[in-house]
Amino acid sequence: MTDVAPSLPTLRVIIVADGALAAALTDELGAGADDPIGGSAHLTGIVEVVQVEHAEEAVELVSATTAEVPLVVLSGRPGGVDRTIDTLDRAPALRRASTLLVTDRAVHDDAARAIDGDRLDGVLAIPWTAGALRLHARSQIARWLRAHLPDDPRTGSLIDDTERPLELPDSEMLRDLEREPAAVTERLLAAIERVLGPRPRLHLPPGIRLTHQGEGVNGVLVVLRGSVALDRSTRVGDLRLHHGSTGPVVGLLSLAQQRRAFFTARTTTDVEVVHLSLEQLDRALRSEPEVGAAMAAVSIRALAQRLRRSEQLQVEKIELNRELDAERERLADALHQLEQARLELVEQARFATLGELAAGIAHELNNPVAALDRAASYITEDLERLVTSHPQGPALAQALTTARDRPPSSTAEEREQRRVLEAAVGDRELARRLLAAAVTDPDDARRLAAGPPGEIALLEAAAGIGTAIRNLEVGAARISGLVASLRSYARPDGDPVEDVDVHQGIEDTLRLTAHRLAGARITRDYDEVPRIRCHPGQLGQVWTNLLVNAAEALDGEGHIRVLTDAPDPEHVRVRISDDGPGMPPDVLERAFEPRFTTKQGTVRYGLGLGLAIARRVVEQHDGRLSLEADANGTTATVILPVAGPADDTTSRPQPPSPGG
Repeated sequence: MTDVAPSLPTLRVIIVADGALAAALTDELGAGADDPIGGSAHLTGIVEVVQVEHAEEAVELVSATTAEVPLVVLSGRPGGVDRTIDTLDRAPALRRASTLLVTDRAVHDDAARAIDGDRLDGVLAIPWTAGALRLHARSQIARWLRAHLPDDPRTGSLIDDTERPLELPDSEMLRDLEREPAAVTERLLAAIERVLGPRPRLHLPPGIRLTHQGEGVNGVLVVLRGSVALDRSTRVGDLRLHHGSTGPVVGLLSLAQQRRAFFTARTTTDVEVVHLSLEQLDRALRSEPEVGAAMAAVSIRALAQRLRRSEQLQVEKIELNRELDAERERLADALHQLEQARLELVEQARFATLGELAAGIAHELNNPVAALDRAASYITEDLERLVTSHPQGPALAQALTTARDRPPSSTAEEREQRRVLEAAVGDRELARRLLAAAVTDPDDARRLAAGPPGEIALLEAAAGIGTAIRNLEVGAARISGLVASLRSYARPDGDPVEDVDVHQGIEDTLRLTAHRLAGARITRDYDEVPRIRCHPGQLGQVWTNLLVNAAEALDGEGHIRVLTDAPDPEHVRVRISDDGPGMPPDVLERAFEPRFTTKQGTVRYGLGLGLAIARRVVEQHDGRLSLEADANGTTATVILPVAGPADDTTSRPQPPSPGG
């Protein structure tokens, strides 16, 4: 057992090997005799040495105890280094341990993961020099104790008779790399003066050039006190590349560059230097080995400092480039926003001009529209008086009035009425004519079918006149609505809020845009919905834009479906669908942007603002307009509140911003 205080954890060195190798490793690690390499310090009384054949046994061993494992020594079994360390790492105590590989193999290709994971701390070849393994082990254990148990008193036992920690190196050059720079410079100067005698000190003020870029260098200067910077002239001016990383020997590295200085070395403070010619330096190097060792340490330290500085500059360069890229993106975004603001100002100016034009057009159209409306009223009255003089006057007047006042019906309702009439008269074509003549009662249909053939033709003509009058009245009303909408651009109170039948508004729009919908098959699916309060002229503009967009998507033929319902008692929903090619996601995202068009750069109506204005009108009614599209077509959905906007809400649709 080891002589360890009860309050300290047990330290174990685990050997993962078998046979004679395991015995040899155990014997050397357990030995305490002096040897030429290991010194007099020993491991007996500090650690327990435990031998196992397989890594799994080591994992089981440490899992069953609270002992700490500062070191694992493993053999180089073929193909087993990475696998062995992977197994050891299953136990946290072994994952923290240092690892020493002892091998008789000349080449290992099974330690890549161990190196990558920083899990291999040393490699020792078989056969090893007596004491070398113990030296490695003591150094690794000392390092482990300093890292994991810094207050453990057993670290002091790992000291040899020179009172030096065993993890420090023996060679002078390695020691010089760990000494303070001033101490190494003093040792270098002392070695030089042992050969050349005392060297005169040169005191120089700031700003003195010790070497000149591109000029020959025939000696070196040892800087004993003060600071020297290394500058280089470039196309963009003089750059200071090194200051704190210059090093105490100036000009030494230039000797490897055809004796021409790469930098201009310039004093930045008062300095004290010793000058050595090339001949003096050569003599000192040949006569005193310590000069070479100290000079190598000075050069390595200076190169390491310069390399770190170079890497730091590279990191700073990358960081600055990233900041520059981010700033460039911010500037590009700011430029885009400025451009959008400019376009918005242009658009606002355009709408201001449109407002002036709208006021003028509204004024000019007002009288003709009033005349058209009066003419429609007079024609209706005159026709009613004319038809009453006909033998079938009452029936004709009824057909005319019914056709003129007939409320809109869905496609399904018309189809059902046609089936009822066809069942009554037994003739599909006759049923179609009767429905066109505003006949919906089956008894009337049977009576007309049994009467003279010309009677139905007269009723069709009367119903056609009624429909024409209806269209005339709708057209006049629509023009009046458009005039009101035009006024609304110039006057907030130009389009008052009214109670409106949504179906009636859609039907009016379908009639007025029939020429734009040519080739499209229109299907209506109207559910029972309440009347809503809205600006009828503006809402008609919404239906016009959505229907015309759907027709243009069909490109001459296809199916447009208009559906209405009430998703809840407070709202009415209108969906206008087409079976066109739909829109890709990137186009769908921009569909509501002003000036954005899918018409290959052409604008067939308006200013490329149709959907943007439609959405703005719907939003001013406290509603929502959305688009959905896939390969089977596009659906525009409008949801409007039944209550509508307040009567005193500004009715003028504002020009949409460039952002949609």
